[in-house]
Amino acid sequence: MDLVFSWFADGDAWPEHPGAGSAVLDQAVVGPLRLLDHVETMLGLGGPQVAMVERIAIYKRKIEAAGADRFWSKSFGLDPWSSTRELLSWRDELIEAGWRPGIRLERTRLADIAAAEGVGPALPPGVADRVRAVIDALEEKPTLSLESINLVDGRNLFPNGWRAMLDGLERCGVCIEQLTAPAPASLGDGRLTLLVADTELVAAEALAAWLAAAPENNDGLVFVLGRDTALLDHALAKAGLPRLGHSTPSPHRSLLQILPLAFALAWEPPDPKRLLDFLLLPLGPLPRSVANKLADVVAESPGIGGEDWIAGWVEIEKTLAEEEGADAKKNAARLSEWRGFVEPKRHDPKKGMPRAAARRIAEKVSSWAVKRAVSSDDPLFYALAQTAADLAAAIDAIETDTLDRLLLERMLEQAIGVGVADPSAVAEAAPWRSVQHPGAVWGEARTIVWWHFADMGEAGYSTVWNVLERDALAKGGCPLDEPELAPQRLAAAWERPLRHGREKIVLVRPALAAGAETSAHPLWHSLVAQRPSLEEEISARAEAVLLDRNPTLAGRKLVRAPVALVSPPAPRLEWMAPAHAISARSLESATSLASLLACPLQWTLRYAGKLYPGVRQSLPNMDTLVGTLAHRIAQEIFHPGDPPAPEAAEAKAATLLDELLPRIAATLLLPGASGELAAARSAVPQALAELARFLRSGKLSVVGVEYGFSVPDTLATCAGVNGRIDLLTKTAEERLVVIDLKWQRSESWRRAELKNGVALQLSVYARHVSDENVDAATGYFMLRQRRFLTATPLRGEGTTTVIDGPTPKDTWDRVVASWTSAMSDIEAGTVRALFDQSDTKLEDFTDRYLLVPPKCGYCDYAGLCEVNS
Repeated sequence: MDLVFSWFADGDAWPEHPGAGSAVLDQAVVGPLRLLDHVETMLGLGGPQVAMVERIAIYKRKIEAAGADRFWSKSFGLDPWSSTRELLSWRDELIEAGWRPGIRLERTRLADIAAAEGVGPALPPGVADRVRAVIDALEEKPTLSLESINLVDGRNLFPNGWRAMLDGLERCGVCIEQLTAPAPASLGDGRLTLLVADTELVAAEALAAWLAAAPENNDGLVFVLGRDTALLDHALAKAGLPRLGHSTPSPHRSLLQILPLAFALAWEPPDPKRLLDFLLLPLGPLPRSVANKLADVVAESPGIGGEDWIAGWVEIEKTLAEEEGADAKKNAARLSEWRGFVEPKRHDPKKGMPRAAARRIAEKVSSWAVKRAVSSDDPLFYALAQTAADLAAAIDAIETDTLDRLLLERMLEQAIGVGVADPSAVAEAAPWRSVQHPGAVWGEARTIVWWHFADMGEAGYSTVWNVLERDALAKGGCPLDEPELAPQRLAAAWERPLRHGREKIVLVRPALAAGAETSAHPLWHSLVAQRPSLEEEISARAEAVLLDRNPTLAGRKLVRAPVALVSPPAPRLEWMAPAHAISARSLESATSLASLLACPLQWTLRYAGKLYPGVRQSLPNMDTLVGTLAHRIAQEIFHPGDPPAPEAAEAKAATLLDELLPRIAATLLLPGASGELAAARSAVPQALAELARFLRSGKLSVVGVEYGFSVPDTLATCAGVNGRIDLLTKTAEERLVVIDLKWQRSESWRRAELKNGVALQLSVYARHVSDENVDAATGYFMLRQRRFLTATPLRGEGTTTVIDGPTPKDTWDRVVASWTSAMSDIEAGTVRALFDQSDTKLEDFTDRYLLVPPKCGYCDYAGLCEVNS
């Protein structure tokens, strides 16, 4: 076998193989890992590789076994996992350089690492151990089926351990030769072009146009891909050219999130945000219909175990039972698996998670991913299954009874690592080839295009060893690499495209990529140092190329065609629809009426068009959450009949609050919400006690809590209203009193509603618990302020504030008239949008029939009506 060895060729390389022709036998271009694999196979070495997360877990036990009073003790005590990971990298560097525990070195850090090496469990081999095992095996000068290795990088640029391996191969009769690289391109010979652009998108458009201008010249073209090609692929496809399909690995692929989210759901308190993230994953352990159902529940009642949550599972179970050919035993198993993901046993982060429980979560995810991988053949499922299995093995290896949250998160981060590439990014058949690193170009190419010619942050070698330690290692026969070796190796690799591009070398650099500003590539600094005027001589701006009618770029004339400029849609006060396409609904609610009578466009989009915001957007804010909690507690405290004593109401509210928090308001239990939680624990019981005191002082008895109604034909024939009243009471004289409970920071808006006769919700409720005379009294009980606001005087002490304003009947009459006018317009095909008055105060608002100004700042459709333009 004959090999070409480049330090940067473990991925793709150009040329793809040695020799001429389209294929070769017993020849290959290899990087370090592939070379190591070949030699191990010839020597009968090697074996299953152990994931880094498991190696770190085992080395952590060795560090612990080495005892206290080591140089790492303080940092290890603060963050054991990160400290172990760093120490393991130091140990592997020493091993590759030839160090062994038996080499006695008196320096403290080296002695401590040697002490750890000799205790605890055996450490699975890493790359450094494998290199040293090969070097040791080559000492016996075995016969190898390897004839020659041609080196692309200078032999003196390889790390010490790899040079030692090459020396050993050479002693075994393998011919090691250095390939001669051609001289770099002359900076003034016209081969070099720098294409600059403000954004990656514009750079991609210009480059695609250049490639499409002369497709016959694309044979023999090689791409050097500095980053993924998603935007470039889009531009290539638009120009009718094949996609490159290169995707950089990412730990944020949606399937990979199942593993960390599965662990996040196993901590106290339950986190509704993480639960929604889990339920709304594009692919997850729960079927889409089940996940959506539970997501709706969580959006309304953020928690686990509440009435809505239980009812949701009952509905899911009922749906399964109604499926054709339903098997009760299989359905029970499916439900158990689903609930195991979203209702795992939760653990206190302060105490940690038992090792067995953590292993079960990892194994559960791995088992599910394996089953899905077999049926779908999606590489992401295989990646998730392997990642979860690696984590389970690491949890087993760590041999700690309880794992704290920080340690588990560090292990998860390590197991997922850099993630995986996007499996949907697939290269299409093309006349060109691509490599991921400039150092992988080792032979001549007609044209080379370096996409994203910018600094990618390739770190040079930085030593952690001081001079005395390096001297001690050198005297012990295991010299470390010089700090400048890795930068020299990189600098030589960066130059290769300039050496091997025969006709054209196009460097493409966007100023912005992925929303971040780019920096010039280090090679560019070197070129400009050689020729200060280079940028002026070879630069072309992508924006100018795309605006020019007959542009020329890097020797190609681009074909451009003028396009008509189209203005984006302008904001409008009226939207048109076909006449009679939208009609009145049979039942409205107080909420839908408020929407219609403030902004008909919002009502049309939500109720007629059924265009709803995503569930994730619907997670309530803290104030809404506390209000929901207060309403639910009130529902448990107040029952038909006489109200409870204030003291009893306060005591029961305090007890119920702690019971209901994890079920319907778990967000308040999360870190960062301690202020809101403390305020709720104090204010809600006191507010409900004040409500009980108000009812008793006014001699009001409870008729119903969350009192439901549905009355037809109250707006017009075939158009009525339904809804639920927070608290319906009556006086000793049997007069009904509608009380709407509000938890808000300020009561000024509610006062203004009552004063200006636009308390729509109260008037709707009053009309539908009485007759057309609307003689029920109404008011807002402001829980946070512990005050009852009303325009209808009632008997009572202390907490009642009477606002001078229209009666509920007057407001209802305005609602009916406004609804009639709005629906008349909409049915005729005119839908109004009042965003031009969104900042108008309530008392200053005037309109020919609408009641209140729209609240555009809180509207889900502001992006559609162009209110922000």
